[in-house]
Amino acid sequence: MNGEVRPASPPRRRRRSVVAAVGAAALVAGSLVAVNAAPAAAATVDTNAWYVLVNRNSGKALDVYGLATNDGGRISQWTRNDGANQQWQFVDSGGGFYRLRSRHSGKVLDVSNASTADGAAVVQWSDHNGANQQFRLADSDGGHVRLISRHSSKVVEVQGASTADGANVVQYADWNGANQQWQLARVDGGGGPTSPPPTGEPGAGCGRTPTLGNGSHTIQSNGKSRQFILRLPANYNNNTRYRLMFAFHWLGGTAGDVAYGGADGAAWAYYGQQEQSNNSAILVAPQGIGNGWANSGGEDVTFVDDMIRRIESDLCVNTAQRFALGFSYGGAMSYALACARANVFRAVAVYGAPRELSGCSGGTQPVAYFGIHGISDNITSGRSLRDRFVRNNGCTPQNPPEPAAGSRTHVTTVYSGCRAGYPVQWGAFDGGHTPGPVDGGGDSGARTWTKGEVWRFFAQF
Repeated sequence: MNGEVRPASPPRRRRRSVVAAVGAAALVAGSLVAVNAAPAAAATVDTNAWYVLVNRNSGKALDVYGLATNDGGRISQWTRNDGANQQWQFVDSGGGFYRLRSRHSGKVLDVSNASTADGAAVVQWSDHNGANQQFRLADSDGGHVRLISRHSSKVVEVQGASTADGANVVQYADWNGANQQWQLARVDGGGGPTSPPPTGEPGAGCGRTPTLGNGSHTIQSNGKSRQFILRLPANYNNNTRYRLMFAFHWLGGTAGDVAYGGADGAAWAYYGQQEQSNNSAILVAPQGIGNGWANSGGEDVTFVDDMIRRIESDLCVNTAQRFALGFSYGGAMSYALACARANVFRAVAVYGAPRELSGCSGGTQPVAYFGIHGISDNITSGRSLRDRFVRNNGCTPQNPPEPAAGSRTHVTTVYSGCRAGYPVQWGAFDGGHTPGPVDGGGDSGARTWTKGEVWRFFAQF
């Protein structure tokens, strides 16, 4: 197997390992036998459940970096968001050993190249039940556990006791360090968004008779009653995993304006995505506080987390196909999710967002991004928002063409050089903040092309 081998942890930690070993040698043999023979009380796991593993030292979660699905995909730590790439299932290998399977990719934790070296990378790989894919759980105090490789007898740790997002996860000799200890947070019964695994097994909402239906729903989020309007595909099948699309209203708008399309009716419901998705998506129109998306203290991002948890515990969703879109303030909210929940959402479409009105917590990870802006609508701000994800996605910087004033046209540019799976598109149209008739008018021409192009952008995933 191939995988990137990372440098060993710092020498200072090796000295601590030696000290720990000397101390262990001083224990009587009988005590050692008793410790090794005792079951790991905190390590009792439900093999039907999904867990987020939270590092004791950093408070961050074990994470498939960059939503990778390939063999050898890097395992890192990242701020906990309970995305599918942070959820793990313990698969019994017998003899007290387990394989840890990613909900996002279906692959399992693997010591790269079956190495026995300190600092060897921990990656994901197709499950072949190898000894380098099997781990037993050993108790530390405070309800934390260590993951010990069957192949090498080394433990899974955050390299160098880093507290940074994206820090490498490697194996190292067991010295019971805080960066080697993990807390198992079960998330299929609460504690974060849940979703069906991509391996075809029944997920939380798949196979269930739904209790959620079309129309308005209320949930509690951050101690407040929050509302959203739901639209299920016609002839919803509880064994089909659907796209999940969140459509956010503008300042002064409402969830109803988005869900029912206003004066345009069904042709513009959910920004036209109800029509375009043709019963392949579950559509959500959330209601903002005060008809806006100030996202004070991150409360609107938390609201989205809570909606995902509620919806996916009841309905069958493809967790690799979550999308967000919105116009103006709703575009700013979609942008906030691109920043804060890049591991949760596959792609976003941002229509005419004037600036980061809903904030940008994080904003360093790639996410597929489609920005749409009128040339007479403070387009400089729209370009700035776009360029964050041009950088994050590794695209080749450029100044894409835009239509001339009075041309009644639009120009869409697909950036080159982007990381596989993380495209950036830019749609500039001859118009202002409110989409007006371009390309000949009709169904408010800007709307006609945006709904089709946004759908094609989302549908590629």
